[in-house]
Amino acid sequence: MSHRYKGVGLKSNRVYMVEDLTKHYGVTQNTISNWVGAGLKPSDEERPYVFRGSVVNAFHAERRARKHSQLRPGEFKCVACKLAVFPCVLAGEPHSTKSGAPLLRAICPECAAAVMKIGSASDLAVLSGDLDPNFTGDFIHEGNDNGPGEIGICSEITGSTNDRIIYEWQKYAERHSGKTIDRHLQSIRFFEDCLGCKPFDRLKVEDVANCRDVLKRALAHDGELSLSNSTVRHYVSQIIAFLKWLCQQQGYKRLPSSLPEYLALPKSAYAASLPTQARAYPSIEQARDMMYSMPGQTLIQMRNIAIFALAFLGALRADTLISLRFGDIDVNQKRITQDARRARTKNGKSLVISWFPIPVEFEDAVISWIRQLESAGFGPDDALFPDANTLQHGLTLLKESSRLVATMKSPHAVSQAFKMASATCEQDYTPHSARHTIAHERNVRHLTDEQRRAWSLNMAHENEQITDTHYAKMSDDKRFEVLESIDEENSTGSIDRFLERTDEQIGRALRQLLSSTSSG
Repeated sequence: MSHRYKGVGLKSNRVYMVEDLTKHYGVTQNTISNWVGAGLKPSDEERPYVFRGSVVNAFHAERRARKHSQLRPGEFKCVACKLAVFPCVLAGEPHSTKSGAPLLRAICPECAAAVMKIGSASDLAVLSGDLDPNFTGDFIHEGNDNGPGEIGICSEITGSTNDRIIYEWQKYAERHSGKTIDRHLQSIRFFEDCLGCKPFDRLKVEDVANCRDVLKRALAHDGELSLSNSTVRHYVSQIIAFLKWLCQQQGYKRLPSSLPEYLALPKSAYAASLPTQARAYPSIEQARDMMYSMPGQTLIQMRNIAIFALAFLGALRADTLISLRFGDIDVNQKRITQDARRARTKNGKSLVISWFPIPVEFEDAVISWIRQLESAGFGPDDALFPDANTLQHGLTLLKESSRLVATMKSPHAVSQAFKMASATCEQDYTPHSARHTIAHERNVRHLTDEQRRAWSLNMAHENEQITDTHYAKMSDDKRFEVLESIDEENSTGSIDRFLERTDEQIGRALRQLLSSTSSG
């Protein structure tokens, strides 16, 4: 069994305890201890250990990438699991090669496979316990005066002394969705970077004021260091929320209670930054042409077409799309059940969505995919969009195993579908552009107030203001174009419009003009 842990990644900003790692990787606590002995650095020296996700990811990536020529004293490269490992003991006495060098044999602590290498004095010293494996063996060679050095991941990727309190905050934040927690953690890590990883229990008002100054400079900056108004507002609100929570925790209550107040930015700082350009989105006709251009020979390609079509048909987010199940689509009623207990929805919203009245080609693409799954024997709890590895074996063989087809964990397939659809376009459209397109359709159609409200509610918006504020915004180029057309209409079309009026309309206008003149 391979234990490369490739593709088993942790959230880089999150903090994990030993129990979390054993559950995530499916290993024992002894394995985690072996990782620590092999160079995995805990965030601090306290027990139980806590680890930052980026540190664990880098540790495994470095072990997979290390070659035989890069092995450290006492370390073996396991052919079975492709990892650089430190065995606990040798398997028998060393044998000698023809050149007289010792041939060392051991057992891989990760997968129990036999490992071997041509050893050195440093290897023997480490394996016999005479040399700490956390130090290099170069200094025991005559004429080499390099000092000891830590092994493991590169020094740039390390945990911090704040990881333990951040882990406590993660438990508090579990009332939010996973994505919300990740966004807050990104803000907290930004704040920590501004402090130079200073321990939170030694915070001063000057530290928070310094973070405020960094955000102000990011708003005014035009280069890579710039941040948008929206990003800065989120950072400020999320850091303030964290500081309010922090000041109430045991061991942090002596911090100044006014810390959160020092992060507020003046309105002029936000005004210094120009609003970001509106996100590009296709018209519904362009989206239909994009769907026509997508290849549909294989099952994966047909799935991608259905993903693309359903994104517009229900104005669905990428995470919601890939977490839908076969039973969530009602072809007869033309409805989508967005059940927050099973699907990944924003803010845990559950909603029954009616298919939007857009070109019938979108409906046909979804119905065609549904019929294929139906003929293959898919049940209500099977994934609506299986992953690529699953589809390689065919739908029929897939259901013959009588196992539940699991939903995908990552929205990568949705991004790939939109990338495929954008191949013939000058602009690359994101999955979220579908929601902007549907919002734009509401604005360009002649709808009653009641119809506009129903359209917004079908997008899971509580009111029309949310749709107007966040979706289908007019770009600067479009705004300029509209203003120019108004000017042209006023200069060239006024005479034509006058001539098109009836005698009754002209008479009514003259009477209004005469009455207003006499009253004046």
